Amino acid sequence: MKKITVDEFWNWFSSKSEFLMDIDNLEDNESEILMNEFSEVLESYSEGMGFEIGPLTSQGREIVFSAEGDQDYFDDVIELCTNTPILDFWDIIAFKQPKGPKVKINFEGYSLNSKDVWFMPLENEDDLDYDLMGLRIALKGHKQDDEDQLIAVYSLIEEMIGEYDCATLIGYFDITELPQEPEKEGYIPLLQLQEYVDWHINKIEGKADNK
Repeated sequence: MKKITVDEFWNWFSSKSEFLMDIDNLEDNESEILMNEFSEVLESYSEGMGFEIGPLTSQGREIVFSAEGDQDYFDDVIELCTNTPILDFWDIIAFKQPKGPKVKINFEGYSLNSKDVWFMPLENEDDLDYDLMGLRIALKGHKQDDEDQLIAVYSLIEEMIGEYDCATLIGYFDITELPQEPEKEGYIPLLQLQEYVDWHINKIEGKADNK
């Protein structure tokens, strides 16, 4: 349950805007207190949301508000970001954005590089969920039933295609060991995943238009 409204959150943010913009120049204890306060106020608005403040540029800073991949909090992110007041030098962004095909991530001892990973689209036999994708991910060193590896792979995909598409389009994925000749077995380089996602979205829109 929300403890504060979206307007109350932005009133707080506006009151701290100058300090947040200049956070790199604050004393360590001051910046830590401010960031902790930011987290607490945001949690009072939506307990499932997170944020990331970008580096200072000549245009100011950006803040990405995220639901951490949990669709239960997507509406909160959308509500917050669509009710942003006029804020000089701040760019407010809803959801973690795609970072492109060439991505590396490290998680719990796993180091993954998108150029070393392959995928295979899986057929969805449930016509009710035609808008969801299934993916089989192939990589070297696959470990059966390893949750950390599963999270690492999901994080890699999220970095590549963005939080919103990753959460709303991928209905199922699994991991397998990379075969010696992946292309011959029907696998596609993960570097081409965004192209497949774009094709899938066009297919969904085309099917919806034909209803």
